[in-house]
Amino acid sequence: MRCIFCKCSSSSSTSKEHIIPESFGNTQHTLPPGVVCDKCNNYIARKVEKPLLDSPYFREQRFKMSVPSKRNKIPKISGLHLQSRTLLELIKHQNENIIDIVPAEGEDESQLVKFLEENKKGTLIIPISPPPNDYIISRFVAKIGLEVLASRFITAGGLDELIDKPELDDLRSYVRHGNPRKTWPYSYRSIYAPDSLFTEKDDIFEVLHEYDILVTKDDEYYIVVAIFGIEYALNLGGREIDGYYDWLSNHNYQSPLYFGKNSRS
Repeated sequence: MRCIFCKCSSSSSTSKEHIIPESFGNTQHTLPPGVVCDKCNNYIARKVEKPLLDSPYFREQRFKMSVPSKRNKIPKISGLHLQSRTLLELIKHQNENIIDIVPAEGEDESQLVKFLEENKKGTLIIPISPPPNDYIISRFVAKIGLEVLASRFITAGGLDELIDKPELDDLRSYVRHGNPRKTWPYSYRSIYAPDSLFTEKDDIFEVLHEYDILVTKDDEYYIVVAIFGIEYALNLGGREIDGYYDWLSNHNYQSPLYFGKNSRS
């Protein structure tokens, strides 16, 4: 067996690869050991996934949606008590509708205590962080795309064909080695609110993540992935994105994740 990223032998590798990180709530969509070798697995976890997961934006999204890390902890987020100018931390407990608000480490809480003793009301400000930069997001989406392709080629019994495709080498290198001076372009838009509720038969549920491969009439392959209601799309075979916008224009801007399928309500 060979690794889909470095193409080296990976027969001795022991780590499963999560197509979507566990810290986004994924426990089912994985690749068996060896599809991504242990060395590439460790690199991707540190250099591709961690910068995105640790960004304030995605920490806030995971806090709001109560999504724990693989260590079973929901990320803390920061806030400010306006009247006392005290920095605070908000801590959410899993499976409990409780949020603890405590002074941040190193904060002098005397003014906060004095205010609370003298007043019944106060103002808590929680900043809204922008998404991480395009380079971080595009490497992450590209990683998902290559691994989704791998999951399908495994089923079809043609993983070597995927590994040997020269059309994917530029993207492979972008994920595995990076190039911040030449960010791979991608599409980004909101397709539903993060806390939207969907129904399917008698089930009511939220959607943390979903993905699919779109093949356009020009045989361009796009990974389309939605995380917390934001849809990202990236061309797996080249740096052009116009084909995706053309597809949207020709299909009433419906997400490929739902086009031609039973829509959720």
